[in-house]
Amino acid sequence: MPTTTQHFLDVFPLPWLFVLTLALMVVSIEIGFFVGRRRPERIVKAQTSQVRAIMGAGLGLLAFILAFTFATGQSHYEVRVQGLVEETRLARTAWLQTEFLAEPRRSEARELLREYVQVRVEGEQALRAADRPAVRSAIIRSEEIHQQLWAVATAQHRAVPPQSNLDLERNDFLASVIGLIDMHVVRIEAALLNRIPNTIWMTLYLMAVLSMLVMGYQAGLVGRRSPMATMTLALAFSAVMMLITDLDRPVMSLFTIDNQIMIDLMDQMRVQQ
Repeated sequence: MPTTTQHFLDVFPLPWLFVLTLALMVVSIEIGFFVGRRRPERIVKAQTSQVRAIMGAGLGLLAFILAFTFATGQSHYEVRVQGLVEETRLARTAWLQTEFLAEPRRSEARELLREYVQVRVEGEQALRAADRPAVRSAIIRSEEIHQQLWAVATAQHRAVPPQSNLDLERNDFLASVIGLIDMHVVRIEAALLNRIPNTIWMTLYLMAVLSMLVMGYQAGLVGRRSPMATMTLALAFSAVMMLITDLDRPVMSLFTIDNQIMIDLMDQMRVQQ
């Protein structure tokens, strides 16, 4: 299973990407200002009001695209948080349901669940550290434990007759194992595969460059500009774009997902026999 969907922006660390984005904005403004200053005066009077209207429409459209992509990145982040909570719940439920398994399957299932939770915690830590080999190893080991848990659950199914009093508990453990397997796929997709498409990123950057060009052009037509105002606007747009980038990336810098609930479950499993 792949560990990530590579985006063209992923090659840049977030601080470098912020600097490059800000520089792109400022250069676009300067180019527009330079072109506007070179226009003949008779054309300037006819174009000023039109360019101002186009600038307002461009900045409004850019803000709309930013809002759309921010909402998409935020939804990806929320899905990752919900996936962590749900997987922890399923692991805890499966742990409790091992009480109804016969030995030696009960001890085997508990040992597998202890290792599974530990692997998931270590996988989250590796993801934060951008350690791709460790993330891949955690994914592979998690899927191996899924197969082993499934073998334990199916062995219990074959060992206990369908008319047994343990039928309901057996089915509940099976359901928990299936839930863990399903949630693993959901978390992989949410954390590593579900990304904002490259087409949207390219459109966003194109709109940002065009908007800054028009803004600089309008300032060049009137022959006046405010460096503080233009730099503030470029900083604001660049900062928002970095927030969206960080929310969308599997390896986040500004945002983190607190996996303390999984760590607490791991500690409880170590204490209980």
